[in-house]
Amino acid sequence: MSIRILILGLCLFQASVAYSKPKTNILVKSPFKAEKFNFPAWSEDDAIMKMKASEKKRKPANSAMIDDSMMSKELKAIQVRIHAVQSSEGMETLLTELDKNYENYPTDVKFYITQIMPIRAFRGLFYRLKPLFDGKSNFVHSQILTTAKSMATRVQLYLPYDYAEAGFEYISTPFMNSTGKMVESFETEEDLQVWMVNELLPLVNTGIARLEKLNLVEPVIWDQKMVFGPKSFGDGINRFKLIGEFEKNLSLSGLYNSVAAIATSRAYSVENAIGLYKEVGFLYGFDGFGLFNRIDGVSAEKVSKVMRKPEFKTTGTLIVDGGQWMEYAYRSTQKSIKRLIVAWNLSSSERKDENLYAFNTGFINVNRDEVEENLKIINRVVTSKEVESLRSAVTGEIVQLNFSKLFNSPPKDLKAFLPTSFDQKKNSSRAVVLADGSTKTISYRNFAQGSANGWDLKEFENYFPSVKSNDDVYRTLRVLNHIQGNWLAIR
Repeated sequence: MSIRILILGLCLFQASVAYSKPKTNILVKSPFKAEKFNFPAWSEDDAIMKMKASEKKRKPANSAMIDDSMMSKELKAIQVRIHAVQSSEGMETLLTELDKNYENYPTDVKFYITQIMPIRAFRGLFYRLKPLFDGKSNFVHSQILTTAKSMATRVQLYLPYDYAEAGFEYISTPFMNSTGKMVESFETEEDLQVWMVNELLPLVNTGIARLEKLNLVEPVIWDQKMVFGPKSFGDGINRFKLIGEFEKNLSLSGLYNSVAAIATSRAYSVENAIGLYKEVGFLYGFDGFGLFNRIDGVSAEKVSKVMRKPEFKTTGTLIVDGGQWMEYAYRSTQKSIKRLIVAWNLSSSERKDENLYAFNTGFINVNRDEVEENLKIINRVVTSKEVESLRSAVTGEIVQLNFSKLFNSPPKDLKAFLPTSFDQKKNSSRAVVLADGSTKTISYRNFAQGSANGWDLKEFENYFPSVKSNDDVYRTLRVLNHIQGNWLAIR
């Protein structure tokens, strides 16, 4: 999980000493069940051993040496069946069969199943989302509809096949369950949380359990026609890619990261979140100009005032069982990092045949030293139970962070990180020396009006011990902002 996204995300959302008790019965509908949320045991030594064994299998070759003869007959048959799917129901039938018979398939089919099975949770998602936004936030509703329309257009343009149309139909249209009852839509924000826990999370965890058992020391083949259609890659160039232990570890890292995201989302209340989106949208003019009579820009003060309105008191507050979910998120975050590092440490510059594999580490060898240093920093911060120091390579400033405490003793209310005071000065002025030596005062708008200049320092100090003043908050955010994508300008 990106450290920057998590920490700055907290700052987006009046501290509360009580836990949130949702109006809907989310605690009953999606309870935390420790017995279901235990990760499969794995040995780092075993993973490293398999990675090394996989590396020994790699010998100089060329793309002509891999073809469909390396595919199992079962995978070839499944590819034909996928391309023959013509409806949402046909897609569901095939996915159900693949899932049911997983243990009976050869390794290449098993890997393919682990990658596609989570899509089952997204069946009819666009249809199910409609009541959640319809009439509640024109802007958000429009954005989701725009996304759906864009996806439909891309399918028609880039994948002009019946199976691709069926795939879009699968995630966009209503459907009936096995009892003949129409699938339920999401009426409240909490319904979306329940969906993530009850429908999506089990599929992700199943994928993890299956991948952990999969041995890819002998690499399997991935045929790009599975995705791009029967008429694609006619000349065979770049059609086939190999999947080995390195790719498996990357996939596991991504799945563990998905678990962390789902668990974090379930930990905090999203009650009336759509209403919050709508009112903040008014500030930006998405649905008019909302609460203010004149156009004078959107400031941190305006956004904070909206987020602190009584109707949003519970939004962003820790649910009663949220602590368990955050601890779960922390464990999955650590596993995600561990898997990533295992893969990285074995991706030496001497690896062979990189152009034949799905992930070509040759592209990252140019910046290998920098990436390796960054991974060490991330691993140190994420796995540490103590306060860690981060130094900006840009400014030389140092901040302290207790990353584990964000999960093991999470904030009761994310709005506690909102600013508490703001620049109230409406206009600014400056003296200008004229040609005759006289001076004239020029007045102009204070563009910093409404910007934050004060916070609840105790809330920040809980997780950032070096924060003792408002200036320290600025310094902390500045240093954390030096985490840019995959490049960390911190040491």
